[in-house]
Amino acid sequence: MIGSSIYMVSQMNTKSLSKTNAKPLKLRAVDLFSGAGGLTLGLVHAGGEPIAAVDHDLDSTLTYANMFPTCKNVFHGDIEKWNPDINEDVDIIIGGPPCQGFSLARGQRFLNDPRNTLYREFLRIVDRLRPKWIVIENVPGITNIGDGIILQQIYEEFAAIGYWLDHRIINMADYGVPQTRKRTVFVGSRIITQFTWPEPSHQKGGYVTVKDALDDLPWELGRYFSHRANSQMRGPRNREVAKDPSFTLRVRGDEFAFCKRPATGAFAPKLLPETELVYHPLTSIYQKLMRRKAPAGIQTKKIPEAMGPKKKFKETRRLAVREMARLQSFPDWFEFSGTPYSQGKQIGNAVPPLFAEQLFTAIFKQHQALLDASEYTLQPATTMIPIPLNQ
Repeated sequence: MIGSSIYMVSQMNTKSLSKTNAKPLKLRAVDLFSGAGGLTLGLVHAGGEPIAAVDHDLDSTLTYANMFPTCKNVFHGDIEKWNPDINEDVDIIIGGPPCQGFSLARGQRFLNDPRNTLYREFLRIVDRLRPKWIVIENVPGITNIGDGIILQQIYEEFAAIGYWLDHRIINMADYGVPQTRKRTVFVGSRIITQFTWPEPSHQKGGYVTVKDALDDLPWELGRYFSHRANSQMRGPRNREVAKDPSFTLRVRGDEFAFCKRPATGAFAPKLLPETELVYHPLTSIYQKLMRRKAPAGIQTKKIPEAMGPKKKFKETRRLAVREMARLQSFPDWFEFSGTPYSQGKQIGNAVPPLFAEQLFTAIFKQHQALLDASEYTLQPATTMIPIPLNQ
């Protein structure tokens, strides 16, 4: 039965942790519905350590295992069948339960979609491992499906096992990601009842643009980043690569194209010009960030400097996998397993690591402040912490 014990924050008069002895901790994390590891990459860059992960997609788990070799417990299969045998304390559980049942991307949603209950698997594992923190990412639709009934259930069910919860709808472009991608992010804890969210670093009119993200790569960009017309979404839509961030990336790479002229109807993007990945001169800070070195233990290939002009195209072209990864803020050393379609799907489903890094930095800072304050411990509670329902 879920909810075998409830915990709350209590203050101590004794100093079990002194400021002089407290050291910054590398918080240990379990990633559920991990995909390729966008959340985990942000966590690692913020100073965390993944110790286990699970996902049902084979290519995603191969990517994860290759990119995070220190994580020895990577499980491929249905989360319902996963009973983690973890013999060390888990500080934080993170993940993004499948969002298809919550999303408006296909033009409709289903309250009884079985995928909408997979967050309860997240709940089950949280109750079993009792982390100090939790982070859940999902689509904005999760906040209003069934007139808010799903959101209310999430708050109530986590409260029942002793976790305070808060959520915000985040536009990733506000945090330096070159993509207007809105997602609901939940932060929960059993050691605090208030979380200080990271402040946005960008605002509309000053977002990182498509050109900022991709201009040093070997392919000509053209003038427009376009989304083709289809039966589910209005279209076509066009953005200027030098002025705008990209649209929200999805799992189908052929929905988008670089165009010489604005798209005026449905189109099938032409093939990407073949060339090896080389670097042209840097033209933005974001490009330099994408060239950051891989963590120790990751074998990477050296990307050479360009010796000639960029590859030109006529009318339209597809996006390269590396371009999609850049727009999702994956650094260039990060390699995806599987076919190009599978790689694009992994990228489209991922949480942008650049936002995740800022979120986990804020969490770890608050966690360290609790240790430094020498005031907090976990004790069994007889009453539940009041849970504010933010809608």
